[in-house]
Amino acid sequence: MRPHGGVTTPCGRRYAAWCKELEEAPLPVSEEKATGNVATLARGGVKAATVKFHLAGLRQAQIRAGLPPPEWGKMARLAQTRRGLERWEAANGAGKLERHPVKWHHMRALHEEWGSMGEKGRMLWAAACLCFFACLRAGEALAPEQEAFDEGAHLTWSDVEVGERNRKEVIRIKIKQSKMDRLRKGAFVVLESTEGDICPVRAVLRFMIDRRAGPGPFFSGSEMGGLTRREFVKEVIEALERKGISSEGISGHSFRIGAATAAAAGGASDEEVKALGRWRSREYKGYIRRDVTEQTGAARRLVEGARAEGVKLR
Repeated sequence: MRPHGGVTTPCGRRYAAWCKELEEAPLPVSEEKATGNVATLARGGVKAATVKFHLAGLRQAQIRAGLPPPEWGKMARLAQTRRGLERWEAANGAGKLERHPVKWHHMRALHEEWGSMGEKGRMLWAAACLCFFACLRAGEALAPEQEAFDEGAHLTWSDVEVGERNRKEVIRIKIKQSKMDRLRKGAFVVLESTEGDICPVRAVLRFMIDRRAGPGPFFSGSEMGGLTRREFVKEVIEALERKGISSEGISGHSFRIGAATAAAAGGASDEEVKALGRWRSREYKGYIRRDVTEQTGAARRLVEGARAEGVKLR
């Protein structure tokens, strides 16, 4: 079993520390421990949506430990505590933060701002291009914190493969976990060259020259160490503000939202957008292992969306 009771998220570490204070084993998770921990997290300012994913993490940790999964739906006190938190958030305007998409003018600004920053700038730009063109949440490419990096869950050098398709360079990347992939089956995304200034393949390849093969987070460098989700979003916000562009609503989800929006604007069908973002639906249950031609087709639509908005990529 891993440290922290098999849970490596910030809330998971807090749960393990909380159990240690009570002199209780983190696993298995009883109703009493789950309810008490959720109440503690809520008092510390953790949102209801975060609690939901925290409980999902605890469930998976218990399954990986070879224990029966906890049945949250049968835990009445836990359900009451969660409903109370949701009602409090609704009454106090503390609900879900509105997230805004990263658009083409944001990408152009980031490209210009980071272009003169050397190795650090190339790493940030590569991360931005990966998140945007692969329709990722920042947390699917980056660990939330330095100490939370887990090579079994987060992107490493061995997860990135450079190849060729139709006489163009492509990069195939394995995403080991996401909020949609609770069983950690993994998913593959493909970056295809746009043959322009804003090109994910060129951005990642340039960064890889700096990075070179080695252990640790894929997005790491001599100037910053491992790039975390928190640091990346902070750098994005600061870069946009230096360019005089509002950063309101920009978060780790903004690149994913922006990619889907841009692809749709470029004429992508619902099926193509779902393939690009690996979304679940009754018609697309097998999206995790889909043929990559649908993903690259949607990626081309994403670029066409830029041209529809009058953005010149060359």
